Amino acid sequence: MTNKNVVAIGVFDGVHAGHKYLINAAKKIALNNEAKLVVASFHPHPVSVLRPESFLGLITGPDFRTELLKSAGANRVEFIDFTKTVSQMSPDEFVEVVVLGQLKANIVVIGQNFRFGAKASGNVETLQTLGIKFGFEVEVIELAGDSDTWSSTRIRTHLINGEVDLAGQLLGRPHRLVGEVVHGDHRGRELGYPTANMAVQDNVIIPADGVYSALMTAIEPVTNDKRVFPAAVSIGTNPTFDDVMERRVEAYAIGQENLDLYGQVITLDFIKAVRPMEKFAGITELLAAMASDISKATIQINDFLDSPSH
Repeated sequence: MTNKNVVAIGVFDGVHAGHKYLINAAKKIALNNEAKLVVASFHPHPVSVLRPESFLGLITGPDFRTELLKSAGANRVEFIDFTKTVSQMSPDEFVEVVVLGQLKANIVVIGQNFRFGAKASGNVETLQTLGIKFGFEVEVIELAGDSDTWSSTRIRTHLINGEVDLAGQLLGRPHRLVGEVVHGDHRGRELGYPTANMAVQDNVIIPADGVYSALMTAIEPVTNDKRVFPAAVSIGTNPTFDDVMERRVEAYAIGQENLDLYGQVITLDFIKAVRPMEKFAGITELLAAMASDISKATIQINDFLDSPSH
């Protein structure tokens, strides 16, 4: 393998089917040129910098995105630090500073809708012209299939609406939250359902308020061993109690009463919504609902684990 770099450039948030299609095409180009495939992802997300008021959040944080991109075929993942300065670069500057300076690209692979440079002034034709000027090749991948399906925006909308199963279908995997377990008010333990209160990392989208089935993975900090538990997850302020002001993500590892996860990083892979968030008249009604939630979540998790696609 030579020192040549084939560089695929995009945001790649979610690493959904459309992203994988482009990366797979780029991998073939890299193999044909005996080159390494570098996948370059913008982070922070450009919309969060340019139009923060309209940004719904990330589908994948940088660590998980890196893992997914390498699984998709990248030899190396580079992040382009998308700052106001980068956003104001002319197409020529972006090519000189980022494409050639940071990424050392010999061949650049992009989707047909790629835009770059200040006010998205550069397009595919611009990059091809600059490739001739600066001496690199440009390969444009026509995105086959349903471009609406291959849409990070559509996935974000499903998540905001609590439709985690539909988001998972488009992603080809469950939506994942990662975060450290922190102390809450310990009310779940008092009710007989001790929950892990998660501090979500990386501004990743938290699904709509409600109860969900999920798989919880706990990573033991010393040995790095992973343990996976079926879980029922509550998202919201728990309106039955008046003293909870902030949204919380609280996961109950089904059947586990003595787990001590404080300070550990856990992941939650969301499978399906169980019900919307509700306010109950009192503890008795809440406990009955929680028992029902756990029963439904267990069925959903078993169905998911038994499905051919898993």
